[in-house]
Amino acid sequence: MRITYVTEYDISDKDNYSGTPYWISKSLTQQCPQLQHIQVTESQKLLPPFAELKFRCRQWWTRYYKRARLDAELFVPHAKRVASVVNNMLKHQETDVIFTSNSPVAAAYLETDIPIVYWTDATYAGLVGFYPNFRFHHPDTMWDGYDVTNACLLNSRLLIFSSQWGANSAIELYGISRNKVKVVPFGANLQIQHTLSDVKAMIRARTRDRIKLLYIGKKWYRKGGDIVLGIAKALDAAGYPVELTIAGMIPDDEKLPTFVRYAGFLSKNNPADVEKLNQLYREAHFFLMPSRAEAFGIVFCEANAFGIPCIATHVGGIPEVIRDGINGKTFSLEAAVQEYCDFITNLLHDDSAYESLALSSYNEYLTRLNWQTASTTVRNLIAELIESS
Repeated sequence: MRITYVTEYDISDKDNYSGTPYWISKSLTQQCPQLQHIQVTESQKLLPPFAELKFRCRQWWTRYYKRARLDAELFVPHAKRVASVVNNMLKHQETDVIFTSNSPVAAAYLETDIPIVYWTDATYAGLVGFYPNFRFHHPDTMWDGYDVTNACLLNSRLLIFSSQWGANSAIELYGISRNKVKVVPFGANLQIQHTLSDVKAMIRARTRDRIKLLYIGKKWYRKGGDIVLGIAKALDAAGYPVELTIAGMIPDDEKLPTFVRYAGFLSKNNPADVEKLNQLYREAHFFLMPSRAEAFGIVFCEANAFGIPCIATHVGGIPEVIRDGINGKTFSLEAAVQEYCDFITNLLHDDSAYESLALSSYNEYLTRLNWQTASTTVRNLIAELIESS
């Protein structure tokens, strides 16, 4: 089975899309050693000089005078340029399937009889009005975003989403047939080598003298960083020894209490940062990310890989990852901080209940939220597609 993975970004960058394209490529290569890559570079995506300059000037004008955003990544002429480059590259490769992920651009306007498979977490229409930064898109970008995504969905023979929420957005907002839509969750974007006995040792080694909470995220408000900080403050005010570790980004004006440790941004391209991240996962009692909007949440898979129960909100694709009482708990967006605190303290007062939830969290990673399981499922779906073509 010959698969060509087409992208318009650097697939080796483990910080790009949280490292998801890298791990998709790595896991699919293990399943299909003949996997080939086509990467469209930034220079190849550019329009002829005058047309590119015209767009960039309009983009600048829109940003500073209209307070809106023209997104170059969704610009239809750019997407058609990508298609032209890829079509030329495909002439020099023999392949059974064209595979792409995350961005709809690479597959939108390809002219080929080769089956296209697209694996992603959301559609553009599903994100508009959901993710805060999409609210600033200029109307022209909104039309382009819809058109590029629609073209990709129609051009693809098989659509794979990481959650039912994402799949529903294709079916309900774009009118895509349910028959060509499948759901396969993503995995943890870390090299996991420990075993069940290692995880049991991690759980037993977690301190009993304070509650250790972990939050990781670059989008402070969207990912509920302020809610996590409020939970930690409430626990501290109630007399519970608490330690909150924050990795990622925080607002410049955010004043952190003494019980908060700020680890900064940890790059998965840096081995030292990866080891630091692994250590944070090993030590934490709970991982918290009560997002106001989230298409999936790779970090939940990572936390589960270390036997950490996750605490989040029941929005977007999160319920596909977190199953209440099995690998954590989800709360409504309207939930009071005290509800989170009660869940945390009640569970930690019962050692056997916490250990049971922590172990079942690891089992969710082991059986469902890992790249080997995901890539095996995707390989089988692609094989069925080839057989039926």
